Order: sequence, then structure tokens, then C-alpha cells
Amino acid sequence: MKRAFAILAGAILGAAALAHAAAPAGLSTPWLQGTWSFDGTCASGDGMTLSGDGKASYDEWGQGLWALADKGTRLVVIAEDISEEADRRKVAELIEFRVAGGADNKMKLVRLSDNAAIDAVKCPQR
Repeated sequence: MKRAFAILAGAILGAAALAHAAAPAGLSTPWLQGTWSFDGTCASGDGMTLSGDGKASYDEWGQGLWALADKGTRLVVIAEDISEEADRRKVAELIEFRVAGGADNKMKLVRLSDNAAIDAVKCPQR
């Protein structure tokens, strides 16, 4: 599993390098960095954190990597389940979002696996 994660990590880091040049003016990689709440409260674990070094956390269970793709219109997160209940035989999960818009501290996303519309709110830094 670690080998599969390393291969996926290499692929997403390569995509991250391309994404820095491809992100549109209003949706830049630095703007995306931080913690995003999917329920708008910034108090629960329902969301994701995107770091400047390409690392990500997803909900309360996942740790991995993130990158922009398709000229900044798709956000890709590869996360490994690190919870106590995790099935250690599973490979990391690919979680993709279509970025429908973003401004100030809000971002509209569509999770591609289930077409869920998400109005994410950027949480204040602590």
C-alpha cells in the first residue's frame, strides 16, 4: 500500500507543479490554501485543509495530497484513511471536485463521485 501511495503522491505532486502555472487569476493556489468547512461552521471536521506544500487533510479521516487540474477548474485530493477503523489493505482514495466558483472566503464545489453541491467556507486561521 505504501508503494501505491508513493506512486499516487508522485503523480499528484507533478500535477501540483503544473497547477501553479495553470490556476486562473481568481482561483489561485495560494487562495485555496487553508481550512475549508463544508458545513459552514468551521467547528466540525466536515471539510478539508489544503497546505502550501501540497499536503491535505480530508474530513476527520484522511491525510494525503492535493492539486489543481484542468486549468484550475478541478481540485484533486488523494487521501489515505488514517482513522482507527481504517482497512489498511485499501489504497488511498481519489476525491475530485469541480470548482464552480470562488471569491472572498467562499467556494462552490461539486464532488464528482456523487455530484454533491458544496458551499465551502474558508475558516479563519488560528
